[in-house]
Amino acid sequence: MYKILVLNPGSTSTKVAYYEDTVSVSERNLEVDRAAIAKMENIFDQMDLRKEAIRKFLEEEHIDPGELSAVVSRGGGGNLMSGGYLIDENLVQHCHDYDTPHASSLGPVIAYEFGKKYGIPAFIYDGEGVNEFIPEALLSGFKEFPIAPGSHTLNAKAAARIDAKKLGGTMEDYNIVVCHLGGGSSTSAHRKGRLIDSTSDAYSAERAGGVPFMALIGFVAGCFSGRYSQRDILRMIMGGGGLVAYLGTSDLREVEKRIDAGDAQAKLAFDGMAYAQAKDIAAMASTMDMEVDAIVLTGGMAYSGRLVQAITRRVSRIAPVIVAAGSHEMDSLAGGTVRLLNREEKYHRFGKDSSEDAYV
Repeated sequence: MYKILVLNPGSTSTKVAYYEDTVSVSERNLEVDRAAIAKMENIFDQMDLRKEAIRKFLEEEHIDPGELSAVVSRGGGGNLMSGGYLIDENLVQHCHDYDTPHASSLGPVIAYEFGKKYGIPAFIYDGEGVNEFIPEALLSGFKEFPIAPGSHTLNAKAAARIDAKKLGGTMEDYNIVVCHLGGGSSTSAHRKGRLIDSTSDAYSAERAGGVPFMALIGFVAGCFSGRYSQRDILRMIMGGGGLVAYLGTSDLREVEKRIDAGDAQAKLAFDGMAYAQAKDIAAMASTMDMEVDAIVLTGGMAYSGRLVQAITRRVSRIAPVIVAAGSHEMDSLAGGTVRLLNREEKYHRFGKDSSEDAYV
């Protein structure tokens, strides 16, 4: 039996769990002091706060770190292959150098330090920004600014595996479109197990999504108007866009209450989000010549029957819609680690070829 510590840092909390093989024995969401991190300029200034919270979790759950088989974390930055990576100095440096500051870059660094301290392997699995894209998918129309692959890879791949199992096979047997519906959203095309393209053009609860061409001129003018700082602009895109921009809240439950009370603006913003998500699904279906076996709706907002129904009505002619609501990230991290330890899969090393070795 493998004993595995699973880490999943988010912007204001760290999900942490202890697994025995693929069974979650204990799991918590460790809140981070928002006032404290608001004063920190760099993501990595949060390291000590996060590590101390994890230490307390292990102590309170009576988990002996010396008995662990491995530690695994979400994260890793962009331009990675799918599957597992052994966290080494090169991957840690990549996390520090990654040009999109996100809490998920903290996890591999914490896991690496933890692994060194206790003499156990540290992994990431299905890291952020997996790049299995076909060449055409990287062309943005701006020669100077190619598309950087990015999606909710970990949960999307996990949802695709769940869907494939329901269909009676594995991911490698099917063409699947996965739409992750959360504070941020992304829709990805999985062709026979390979993530060939993804888009985040639709707006979500907190993010603006892609800027359509007819709004782009105004957006660029706003960037140089002097009215907004770079931080203001980034806030509009991530954290202050989507439902937050239109309605002042990212809580879909609150939005639905307003709709039920007759709030026309809430209904318009909700309908617009469902409309935009459906467009993204259809776009990703087209990358596989509309030969799609299933569409999967996942993420926290997929618990909303109203949203699922609104999207399904628009896309069900493409393929059957399957709902795998919520996050499957912790199970996916633990399951991937078990496969690595059992040598069912090879792990990668950042900047190097796949390795034949695995730790047990």
